[in-house]
Amino acid sequence: MAAPRVLVLSYCHVRNFGDRLGFHQINAVLPPDVEATFHPLWPWTPPPDETWDLVVLGIGNSLNPEMVVSLYDPLMALMARSSHTIGIFGTQYRPLYDLPRLAALIDGLDHWYARYRDDLALAGKDARVSHLGDWLIDAFPLVHPTKDSMLKLEGDLLTKRRGLDWLIQQIQAYRYVFSPRLHPLLCALCSAERVAYVEQHDVGHRPDLSSGKFAAMLQDVFGRTWPERDLFTVDRDSVIAYRCFVRANIETMRRDIAALF
Repeated sequence: MAAPRVLVLSYCHVRNFGDRLGFHQINAVLPPDVEATFHPLWPWTPPPDETWDLVVLGIGNSLNPEMVVSLYDPLMALMARSSHTIGIFGTQYRPLYDLPRLAALIDGLDHWYARYRDDLALAGKDARVSHLGDWLIDAFPLVHPTKDSMLKLEGDLLTKRRGLDWLIQQIQAYRYVFSPRLHPLLCALCSAERVAYVEQHDVGHRPDLSSGKFAAMLQDVFGRTWPERDLFTVDRDSVIAYRCFVRANIETMRRDIAALF
């Protein structure tokens, strides 16, 4: 009997902390008998012109606005010739989205597992959508820090070819953590007593525009935000509640995916 064939589209081919973690997370929810092909969203090259049992768009990353425009036609064609399609992604730099194309792309999915509650507002009217939460929090243990000092993280944590497990342990060793990147901050929420962040402004032609990811994540976990660069105390009870919420949603998603085959 032929094994189900799954195509996973993501940014896991770049050296990015969150995208590399997502590679492990998706493998944990796919049935053990599937054959997975991992293909980059960027730089885009057409995947094999075949019919797939399941196409997975994203592994917890943000679907960039420029990708919605440049990849709209090939993604819609790919989904049309596949048996099932799901999305596991969030959004960023929202004013830059082509909203009709984004809504049509989401409507074309069997299901969108949206990263943050704020993302749900971008779903099309007929889309099948649920609030997954940021499932990368499930990759981080809940621990207490051992170093009574501040860790100031750099933007690109993987330039020195450190292992993900080593990075997680390093981040979680510190009582205070400052991060300019989203998922290292999420990692620190599971350990640090106080944290701070600075928003990303990575769109060259719009340096005034922030990604909006940090505010969406903080709202998801705590129901509020804090000013950039200000250390705030982590409400551990809220983090635990969020971890439980996300874990339950991951288990539901695992059952949903298994039922597709």
